[in-house]
Amino acid sequence: MTTRTVLDAAAFDHLDHADGGGLRALLRRTVERGGEVACAAVTLAEVCRGTARTRRVEAALRRDRGGQRLRVVPTDERLAKLVGAVLAHGGAGSDRLADAHVVALCAGADAAVVVTADPGDIAELSAAVPGTRIVVRDPHGR
Repeated sequence: MTTRTVLDAAAFDHLDHADGGGLRALLRRTVERGGEVACAAVTLAEVCRGTARTRRVEAALRRDRGGQRLRVVPTDERLAKLVGAVLAHGGAGSDRLADAHVVALCAGADAAVVVTADPGDIAELSAAVPGTRIVVRDPHGR
């Protein structure tokens, strides 16, 4: 069974804070159980605004997570078409591009956990990936 934990922009705001222990534990468990931790490159564009935030993201990307680093997935032709399909399936416009990238990264996994502050948006778009069980988690671990 393939599992993946996908980080949305909100996850990066909590990853290296004192209240991020639950999130860090989730990432460790994902890797320990043979899963993958990933984010879309477009998510980095969303969070790397300003020096302080960019440095926090860089620290999170450098930190070793149980022998596996967070995988940043670039938008190639295949992913772009998948993102477009997610948007089309949900009747969504380009204003949902970042969320559609997050959902598209779940495709191909048997189960995926999306760490997001926008659970409704992700859940709505996740119907476009019927072969994957997608669970939404708040970055605070709730």
